[in-house]
Amino acid sequence: MNTIAEFMTHDHKACDNEFADAEQAAFDGDWSKTEASFNAFRNDMAHHFRMEEEALFPTLQSAGGPSGPVQMMLMEHVQMNDLIADMAAAVAEKDEDKYRGLSETLLIVMQQHNHKEEQILYPIADHILSAQRESVLERMQAV
Repeated sequence: MNTIAEFMTHDHKACDNEFADAEQAAFDGDWSKTEASFNAFRNDMAHHFRMEEEALFPTLQSAGGPSGPVQMMLMEHVQMNDLIADMAAAVAEKDEDKYRGLSETLLIVMQQHNHKEEQILYPIADHILSAQRESVLERMQAV
């Protein structure tokens, strides 16, 4: 993957697939599989957020990138983390209705969030950080 947009979009898709696996397992009533799939999703989302928050966003802002969109993404990370924490409780309680409702909400938030990143923020990052793209990708991968 040559660009930040390609790398991060690929990571979005991997997280989306894990989310779908956990959701399907919950809807099937397989709570052992739900727990394993959900934990993989939660861990990978946390890693994705850390790549952005510890490497991409600070580098983008220090290079003169737009602070407004970055702040919006950070606010949405908090919102998604809250939903993920509530979903973890639903998994622990084996509460399908609670899990289903929370997963529907998170899915909508993630889709909107990912669209903004993939269509706006990542292309801006690729443009502004073009001279240091390889080092940014390396730092993100090292997180």
